[in-house]
Formats: sequence, structure tokens, C-alpha cells
Amino acid sequence: MKKYFYILILIFLSQCGYSALYDNKKSNDISITIIQMQGDKKMNNLIKSQLTNYINKGKDKNYKIEIDTKYNKSIISKDKKGVASEYKLITNANFKIYFDEKKFNFSIEEKLNTKNSTNSFELKKYEQIIKYNFAESIKEKLILKLLTIE
Repeated sequence: MKKYFYILILIFLSQCGYSALYDNKKSNDISITIIQMQGDKKMNNLIKSQLTNYINKGKDKNYKIEIDTKYNKSIISKDKKGVASEYKLITNANFKIYFDEKKFNFSIEEKLNTKNSTNSFELKKYEQIIKYNFAESIKEKLILKLLTIE
């Protein structure tokens, strides 16, 4: 009896109509040309590497983009010795989008508070992972914004 129950649940759940957000056919019609990149070079390279699937594909919807990024690491709190114990990492990405003789401006900001580590190598490695995650999030938000522009 349990076997039949599980089989029925499997059949019903497989037909629920779920599709992934980026499996959408509209996102395949996007082509991006990066005109200019300014600001933090590492963030720019990370964002550009995230956008490689969309760069110069030659599709119908070609968006020309200028990117200006800023990355800031500031101290939030210090311990009794004056050593930083907590940091705030902030990335700002400003985009100028040119599409069909129109110009659109928007910006994306990503923030994260993180604790200091006694091991500077681990801290630097962790910061690189955070930068990569910021770039991935910025790419996702940029693609969603481009899908809304007409």
C-alpha cells in the first residue's frame, strides 16, 4: 500500500508545472555588449565572468552596458586592544543601459557584515568568496532588470 502511495505522490509532483527561474526562454534572447567598465577591477572582472553566457551572443535584444563598481571594506567594531573585530563589506554597481535609442540607469548594492579572523589567509579567502557571491547576485539582478526593459 505504501508503495502505491509513493508512486502516486511522485506522479503528481512531477506534473506540478515547476520550472526554474532562469530556464525561461526570454533570458536566452538577451545579448550584452559591455562598453565600459570603471571602478574596482576585481569586482568588474567577477561580474564580467558571470555575464559570459550573455556577452556578444548576437541575439535580437542587444543591451549595451556601462558598469561602474565600488567595493568598500569598513570597520564596524573594535575589541579592547583596538583590533578590528567586525567588518562591513559593501559593493555598489551602477549600470547605464542603452537599448533601442533609450538610456536606463540603475544601481545595485550588496552588503554583508562579517567577523574578523585571526588567520589572515582564511579572512582573505573568505572575502574572495563573498566578492564572488556579490558578483553572482548582481548578475542575477541585472538579468532580471534587463528582462523588464522593453
